[in-house]
Amino acid sequence: MSFDLAFWYESSQSTSDAAAQIYDRLTDGETGVVQADPRVDAFYKDLISIYEDLTVENAETSPWMASPYRNSECVIVAISWSRYKNVAPVLLDVANRHGMTAYDPQDRIVYHPTRDNSDANGGS
Repeated sequence: MSFDLAFWYESSQSTSDAAAQIYDRLTDGETGVVQADPRVDAFYKDLISIYEDLTVENAETSPWMASPYRNSECVIVAISWSRYKNVAPVLLDVANRHGMTAYDPQDRIVYHPTRDNSDANGGS
């Protein structure tokens, strides 16, 4: 069982219902759902520097149930259920620092970046 989170950049804040629709479309592999942004790649690089990608060698210690998915629009992670309480807050903090929106599909919660952080990272 995994605890999933999705991260993307948006210039205006989504409601929970809108974020759920975005998440569904992103997980279906659609593109053009949200704006592609260089912050996505920067966020991903920070994420992987903290929790390296899943490999055969680190499968027992990795927090991931599967390798994090990314494209130019989003990053989607599946965190091991036993590790999500420690890992999710770290990822939400990194997303906030990068001005990224985060979505928790389990509880339908949208985490918007604080205005100061999104401005500092080139946000609108």
